[in-house]
Amino acid sequence: MRPALPLALIAVIAVTGCARVAESRLNPFNWFGGSEPVANVDAAGNLRPLVTASMVRREVDGRVLIDSLETLEVSRNAGGAIVRATGVAATQGSFNAQLVPVAFEGGTLTFAFRVEVPQGFQPQGPVATRRVTVARVLDAGELAGVRSIRVQAARNARVSSR
Repeated sequence: MRPALPLALIAVIAVTGCARVAESRLNPFNWFGGSEPVANVDAAGNLRPLVTASMVRREVDGRVLIDSLETLEVSRNAGGAIVRATGVAATQGSFNAQLVPVAFEGGTLTFAFRVEVPQGFQPQGPVATRRVTVARVLDAGELAGVRSIRVQAARNARVSSR
């Protein structure tokens, strides 16, 4: 019973110091001060953009359109639809295929079927070895207002309508 009394006394003294810790620099909630209003315009009175031109990163897609498109299927799922396209590349070895959104006009959502071709000489080979299938999931928000989906290839295009 004797050792409990000094421990309780130490605990009470330590807890009473917590009020000071709340206002000290040891408390991580105090590391940054409160917020203050700042002007969102520059010295000339022009509104400053959130993203400046120097912050924008532009990426160039070096992939090419697949040579021809064989099939296009749009399957409904619980949250929207799955667009699946099969195309034939000009040569063997195409990889990194993707349906890239190009435009949305008049209720038609247009995708480009792009593939990356390997460097150097590639044999043409039979059609079965050049066939590439790619799919893209579209949610209900992306399908809002879409009446048809169009996929473009280098030589042809296919459209699937509701």
